[in-house]
Amino acid sequence: MISTGMSGIDDMLGGGIPEGSRVLYSLDPGVDGQLFMISTLFSVLEKKQACLLIIPHTTVEAFLNDVGQLRGKTIQAQDHRMVFIDSVDRERIQRSTLTREAAGREWQARINKLCDENNVEVIFGYFDIIYEDFGLEGGLNLLSKSCCPPNSTIIIEHLNLEGETFLESPVVQKSFDLLLAIKSSFRPLPHFNYFTILYTSWSRQPRRSVPFLVRNGHIIPYIPKIVVTGPPESGKSRFVASATELGVSVDRTGPRGEPTTVAMDFGWLHWQDFDITLYGTPGQPRFDPMLPVILNNAMGVVLLVDATNKDQLSRARHLYKIITRLHVPIVVAANKKDLPGLISEDEIRKGIGMAKGIPVFLISAHQKEDVRAVLESLVDSITRYIY
Repeated sequence: MISTGMSGIDDMLGGGIPEGSRVLYSLDPGVDGQLFMISTLFSVLEKKQACLLIIPHTTVEAFLNDVGQLRGKTIQAQDHRMVFIDSVDRERIQRSTLTREAAGREWQARINKLCDENNVEVIFGYFDIIYEDFGLEGGLNLLSKSCCPPNSTIIIEHLNLEGETFLESPVVQKSFDLLLAIKSSFRPLPHFNYFTILYTSWSRQPRRSVPFLVRNGHIIPYIPKIVVTGPPESGKSRFVASATELGVSVDRTGPRGEPTTVAMDFGWLHWQDFDITLYGTPGQPRFDPMLPVILNNAMGVVLLVDATNKDQLSRARHLYKIITRLHVPIVVAANKKDLPGLISEDEIRKGIGMAKGIPVFLISAHQKEDVRAVLESLVDSITRYIY
């Protein structure tokens, strides 16, 4: 397997990209997505694999400088098994040939020569100029197994100006083992970039979309807002505290001496290569006017209930109705499983009026593994959400 250089994506792909595959990184205009290809390049170089870089839009020197700035790490071609076809080579081919067909043959001969002489294992191709010169089918054929070593892995980056029309083209869909689209959200706030794994040939898996940040030259899968809400004393503050590495809670003493949240709980965690921010809401009805504000732009919601207190279910039902208006992924966590008097899952579902597909987890908010199981389910649902 070839690592994408992004462990979160490797996990979704079942460990990485099988050798000999053909991969497309499709970038929408304006998306900060150049590091996807570069991250994979660095992983290949770290394994000391020989690679050919087809960069007809720029020179070798300019490319390596841009890569160094994006990654925050200088790279020298002589230190690695790298060969290039750059903009200078393209200009030479254009000057020496009279027709598109002749230029294509010259390109193919040069690719084969470099691959044979250098035992190239991975080919990286920047597709935009090739697309201009040879059209879609001609350009894809130039970077196909018929024109490249049959066992090589081919990874292509393309600035997609045609949107879904390009990605849904039969020519494109038949040409690749992995289609990964890098896009911007249409939500007004917060604006975020995300990637979507559209297709893999080696495994059947659901389409997944994951927001990401670019930080210190790396792609970081990022879920900016998960809200934890529920009736009073259901355990929301404890849930956030158990889930996160760093958190803040604003509590005061309630009428029976119990701590009660009067503002919000905040928590941050880095988990399974995701950066996640949790927001815990106050549970009292008097705070309901602020719930739509807190829930605005949430990417997922945990509804927490006390599994020993049937009287909470009417309040949970009210909160559930507010949440479902958002049309975002939701899971229900029935807390206090370690205490007597547990309500059954059927009673919880009936009391809240839940849809059948929403998962219910019986947990103790004091147990980190229980809390992480809830978050794992929710993150899985979030990545399957179509933005």
